[in-house]
Amino acid sequence: MNINNFQKYINQTILGRGYDYYMRGHVDEEYVRKGNTYIFLVEGSEVYEVSVELDDSGELIHAECDCPYDLGPICKHEAAVFFQLAEIINDGDVKWDIKEAQTEQPGIKEVLNKLPKEELIRIIMEIVPKNDTLEESLILRYSDGNKEQEIKQVAKLIRRIVNKYAGRGGFIAYGEISDYVEEMVGILEKARHTADRLLALEIIILVLHEAMEAFQYADDSDGEIGGLALDCIELMEDLVLVEKFSDSSLKRKLFNRLLEDSNDHAYDDWQEYTIDILRVCAEVADTEALRVLLRARVMAYLDKSETDGFSTYYAAPLLQILHRLIVLYGTDAEALQFEEENSTHASFREMLIERAKKENNFEKVIKLAMDGEKQDDYYAGRKPKWKEIRYDAYKKLSLKAEQARLAKELLFDGQFEYYQELKDLNTGDEKEFYDELKTKLKKDSRWQAKKMYVNLIEQEEDTEEIMAYVRENPHYIVRYAELLKDNYADEVDVLYSNHIRSAAHSSSKRSAYQDVCGLIRRYKNIIGKDNAAELVNELLVLYKKKRAFVDELSKLD
Repeated sequence: MNINNFQKYINQTILGRGYDYYMRGHVDEEYVRKGNTYIFLVEGSEVYEVSVELDDSGELIHAECDCPYDLGPICKHEAAVFFQLAEIINDGDVKWDIKEAQTEQPGIKEVLNKLPKEELIRIIMEIVPKNDTLEESLILRYSDGNKEQEIKQVAKLIRRIVNKYAGRGGFIAYGEISDYVEEMVGILEKARHTADRLLALEIIILVLHEAMEAFQYADDSDGEIGGLALDCIELMEDLVLVEKFSDSSLKRKLFNRLLEDSNDHAYDDWQEYTIDILRVCAEVADTEALRVLLRARVMAYLDKSETDGFSTYYAAPLLQILHRLIVLYGTDAEALQFEEENSTHASFREMLIERAKKENNFEKVIKLAMDGEKQDDYYAGRKPKWKEIRYDAYKKLSLKAEQARLAKELLFDGQFEYYQELKDLNTGDEKEFYDELKTKLKKDSRWQAKKMYVNLIEQEEDTEEIMAYVRENPHYIVRYAELLKDNYADEVDVLYSNHIRSAAHSSSKRSAYQDVCGLIRRYKNIIGKDNAAELVNELLVLYKKKRAFVDELSKLD
C-alpha cells in the first residue's frame, strides 16, 4: 500500500470518515518527523496520536493510532492522516474518488488460510533472508533443544534484535521501539509455553536484563520498555505461584534463582525491579530456611546507605516484604507489632488505621491520622489524606464541632465536596453562612481557595458575584453566559462577542477556525441570530484573505 494509492486498500466506510476528518481540519498541521516516521495529532472525541512510517518510495511500512478502535487494521484517524500526508508529500490537494475502490481487499489471514502447507513453507523461506531475526525467532519458539542450547539461542537472538534496531549508532530511536519490544515479547512467549520452568525463568531473566540495558540506549518516551519489564515481572510471578502450594525441590530452585538474580548488577540503577523480585520470593518462602535467606537479603538492602543507591524511598516497600513474610507465615500479633514499630511509614500507619476501624476504635483512628499530619507537615500533598480519615472518624463519633472545623480546612485546601458537608453542619442563618464563607474564600490568596470560591458561587448560582468575577476574567463568559443572560444581557453580549473576536484574531488553522465557529453557534443560541449574523459579517470582512476561515464561516446558518 503506497501513500499515493492507499484509497484502494481501506474499507470504504473508514476511508469516508477519515476523508471527512481530513477535510474538516481535524489533523493538526503541525507534525513531528523522525526519519521516515511522521507523527500527527488528530482531534476526535479525544486527541489521538497517529504515527506513520514510509519507505523512500512512499510505501506504508507501519501505521499506528492510540485510539481504542480494534474492529479493523486501519482506523478513521489513520485514514485522515494518510490524506494529510499525501498532501504534504505531493505538495497539493488530495482528491478521493469513491468509485476508485469498490471492493475491500481480503485480509492476510484469509489469504493464508487458503494456501497448502508446502506453499506456506515456501513463503516463509522467501521471507526469512529478508529479516535479520526471523529465523532465530521461529527456531526458538517452535523447536525443542536442551536447556543450555535454548539459553544460548535466546541470548544470541536478543543480541541480534538489539543490533537490528540499534544499528551502528547503538541507540534505538523512538520510531523503532514498538517493533523492538514486540520482538522481545515474542521471546517471552517461549518462556510462557515451555514445560521446563527453570528454563522459562532463565529466558525471562535474560529479557528483563535486556530491558534494564535498553533503558540506557533507547527512547522510551511511551514507556513501552517499562511495560516489557513489567511483563517479565508478572510472568516470573505466574511461573513461581504455580508452585506455591507444592512441596517440591523445583519451588526451592526457583526461589534460589530469583534470590540470586535480585542481586545482579543489571538492577543497580533500577532498584524497584529488585524489590519486585524479592516480593515474588516472599510468596514461596514457606520454610524457615528460605525466609532466613530472604530476610538477610532484604536487611542488606535496608542497611545500604543512600550513596550506594538505595534511598529511603525504597525503605517502605522493602519493609512491606518483611511484613508479608509475617502475614503469610507468622501470627497476627507479630504482624501488629511490626506495623506499630514501622508506623512512621504511611503504608503501615494505614494498616493500623484499618485495624482500628474494624475494632470501632475511632479515637485511635483520630490519633493515628493526626500523627500522620504532623509527620507529613512539609508535604502538602499528603496531608489531606490524613485529614479525610480524621474527618470520617469524627463523623462516626458524631463530633460535629470537630467535623465543621475540619470540613472547612478541607474545603479551603481545595476539596469542594466538603462544602455540602459543611453546609449540612451549619445551624445558623444560611445566607450569613454563605456570605461569610464566600468572603473568606475570596480573600484567601492560595490558588486552591480561589478555585473553591469559583465553585461556590457557581454552585449557589450567585449571578451578581459571577458577573463580577467574569468582568475580571472575561474568558469565563463562555462558561457562564447562559446563567447571566437574563440579568445582564447587554454586558454578556459585549463580553461574548469580544471573546470571539479575540479567538478569531489568534486562530491560524482550520481546526481553530472551527472552534471559533462553535463559539459563534453558542453565542447565537444565547444572544440571538441577528447579533450573530452581524458578527459573522464583521469577521468575513476582517479575514477575507483567510480562505479556510471564510469557508468555515460560510457554513454557519
